[in-house]
Amino acid sequence: MELKVFKNGLTAYGGRWETRLELPVETELLIPDYQQAIFKIVKCLVEPVLMQNRVTGNRWQGEGYLRCTVYYQSDEAGAQLYRAEQKFPFDKTVELPEGAYMQGPCQLRGEPEYVNCRAVNEHRIDLRGAYVLYLSVEAVREQELLTSLADCGIEQRTERILGCTAVAAEEKVFTAEDTVPLPGAGESILDISGYFSQEEAGVLPGQINCRGTLHMQVCYRPAGEGETTCREKELPIRQTVELAGAAEGDIPVVWGEVLGSILTAGNDPQQPTLTVTWKLHIELWHPNEYMAVADAYSTVCQTQTERSHWQLLQQVATLAETVRVSAEDDLPSTVAEIKGCFVTLGLLQPVSAAAGEAESENTILAGKGVAHILAADERGELSCLDKAFTWQSAASWPGTPDLYTCHHYAAVTGVRSAKEGERLRVSLEIGLAGALFCAKQVDTVSEVSLGEVIPDKNEGPALYLYYAEEGERVFDIAKRYHARAKDLAAANGLEAPPDQPLPELRTKTGCLLIPAAL
Repeated sequence: MELKVFKNGLTAYGGRWETRLELPVETELLIPDYQQAIFKIVKCLVEPVLMQNRVTGNRWQGEGYLRCTVYYQSDEAGAQLYRAEQKFPFDKTVELPEGAYMQGPCQLRGEPEYVNCRAVNEHRIDLRGAYVLYLSVEAVREQELLTSLADCGIEQRTERILGCTAVAAEEKVFTAEDTVPLPGAGESILDISGYFSQEEAGVLPGQINCRGTLHMQVCYRPAGEGETTCREKELPIRQTVELAGAAEGDIPVVWGEVLGSILTAGNDPQQPTLTVTWKLHIELWHPNEYMAVADAYSTVCQTQTERSHWQLLQQVATLAETVRVSAEDDLPSTVAEIKGCFVTLGLLQPVSAAAGEAESENTILAGKGVAHILAADERGELSCLDKAFTWQSAASWPGTPDLYTCHHYAAVTGVRSAKEGERLRVSLEIGLAGALFCAKQVDTVSEVSLGEVIPDKNEGPALYLYYAEEGERVFDIAKRYHARAKDLAAANGLEAPPDQPLPELRTKTGCLLIPAAL
């Protein structure tokens, strides 16, 4: 008689592959003659804008630009701040090591390595530096799963395994337009920023419907004033995206990212048109349930098993929260006045919880950021105070950080800076969207081979006595004596609860009878 083996294929988690890319910056910004001349450079910021981010086969391709923003002060009376911007394009291709990878957009984070910015003359700024992108690509592993065995007196213990696999991932760039009223003429636009709040995502066969809101904020300096002022505008969004492989029941992970904005004056200068370029990131995860052989033996033959160790991703949290952060520092001068604040965020990452927070090792999501505070001294000269801060999500999860992978996007949804006595205080609200996954360790039987036939049990003792400890699995005891688990349970009056399969039946302390006839 031949042992029957049944297997299924699945896609398991293969870990992360990471690398570091350096993007050099070498450009100049020209200030038009009709704009005020440069008196002092206050701050230079460099941030990446990814228009394309995709893994195809064993290659990652990224295309976009570094947005170089320079804030400078003119020689006018008062703290007059102006803004200049330059886009520095880049196109990168990375060959990944041999293997299989999750297709579609990958995870990216970045930070400036160094930035040197100087005014060559009153209308030209020279900028040199480098920006570092950290690329993280998730590997996948094609795995054969042993699901069932039959014949040859085989006894098996099966285990239910839950996991999820990515069935689709896409990024689409869209534009949205609306008018934004500004109070008066002669304003100097300092920044146009925003964030996307997801309200609904419905998955249908072959497509996904998304609904949300773009929350835009135009930060400007009124004519003749030093204080910055903000005007807010909400743009409702409805988008339908075609996605091959999408099916009802898939779990959507969706977020939006504002890439850039343009404010143009039309026929009515008091009602300029705001054009927003934004990107919608969509991932679809399909929940799976597998039955795998966790252990096996034969009642008639010597049995050898081989085991395999692998990982399956499980979604452990939906990230949809607002994190509140505050930071304080001394002001360089007691008479300094706060004129405004901009914030840059780093990527949120799984890290170990602080010692003493829990008895066992836990993982939290934590990130860094920098608040750039504009302050004016008694002479009206502006300077930028950089205040670094850390932030983290409210929840924690058991296990080490290497077991977790975070698919998310974070954006500043509110910022307030104020002078309190001789100290500076910055209060932030950070919106977090996405999902957290944990790599579940799986240990199953991969191969079973049968050896020599077990000698006739009637030649040995007619009865065995086994003193069981509480919690022992009946299946494991039966395996020692090459007995059928259900017969051993019946001989000792052990009944499995209705919701518990027999292979998981556990004993209480006591003596078990194991007749040789079993």
